[in-house]
Amino acid sequence: MEPKQDEITLRLDDEIRERLAAYAGRERMTAGEALTALLYLGLEFAERQGTGLREDVEDVQRELRDLKQMVDVLGPAALATQRILAHWAAQTGGLRGVTEDELLAEGRLVGDEDWQSQLALRGTLSPAALAEKLEG
Repeated sequence: MEPKQDEITLRLDDEIRERLAAYAGRERMTAGEALTALLYLGLEFAERQGTGLREDVEDVQRELRDLKQMVDVLGPAALATQRILAHWAAQTGGLRGVTEDELLAEGRLVGDEDWQSQLALRGTLSPAALAEKLEG
């Protein structure tokens, strides 16, 4: 017997058939009504999942933009502060035999070590550490 144009034929394994029959019995429906209801619920769930994922991605993209804007403001300020402090330390004469460039280099080295340490505590890899890990 050929199914009508608006009918669909399904083959269900025994476990699914038993679950469908149990659901239909609990809900006082026919197997066809239960299957239609469950398909509807499954489709609704699947469609919401897709929408939810898109919303999650959009939220992450917004947060990344916010972080980038914050880094764009804080990064130059931090570098300027480091340069000014190194300049002042070199100009006051308290550090004999140490140039401004040497102070800057030391400041960058210490800052990078501290930054790597903080990232490691949080289980995060910096771009440089990630590149090293991927190469090795």
